[in-house]
Amino acid sequence: MVIGQLVDDFLHVAFRANADELQIRKIMISQVGRELYKVPHRILDHRVFVNGEIETFLDNFEVKRNDSEVEKLFQVTEIVGSLKYDLSERCIALGNQKLTELATGVNNLLGGVEALLDKAKVERTPSANLQEARLAREQRKAEFINNLQHSYQRIDNSFEEKEEEIAELYSDLQLKLNINK
Repeated sequence: MVIGQLVDDFLHVAFRANADELQIRKIMISQVGRELYKVPHRILDHRVFVNGEIETFLDNFEVKRNDSEVEKLFQVTEIVGSLKYDLSERCIALGNQKLTELATGVNNLLGGVEALLDKAKVERTPSANLQEARLAREQRKAEFINNLQHSYQRIDNSFEEKEEEIAELYSDLQLKLNINK
């Protein structure tokens, strides 16, 4: 409001014109102000240019990518065709030959393993040290189990004692407070 009044006063003093002319000049000055306000935005706005560059880059990229993909597809079809017609018979013949060689090798190996297992089946009697160690482990195990059972029994006994003590405390408390069940 104050700025509008200042513009009015300036226009009256500077141009000494009537109200219509003043109104027209006011509109022109406000338009000039708006345009001056937009100038930095117009100068510094690169969105149109950047968008154009991005679209050009994407178009070039897609064209190059599609070309390389088409080339790869042709290469794959050539390889598949050559494998299908040229190499399939060779593969079958070589496979049959090598498989028979492998089968004889595996059979020989299997015979050797069976012979080794037959030799390993011979039972050996355990040494005296081994028998003594086994006996000692069995005794320690029996001792451990006995101690464990004794500990369980002690825990059960103490639990029963605590239950009896708590039952006695509650019954004494009921007697003292004259509470009937």
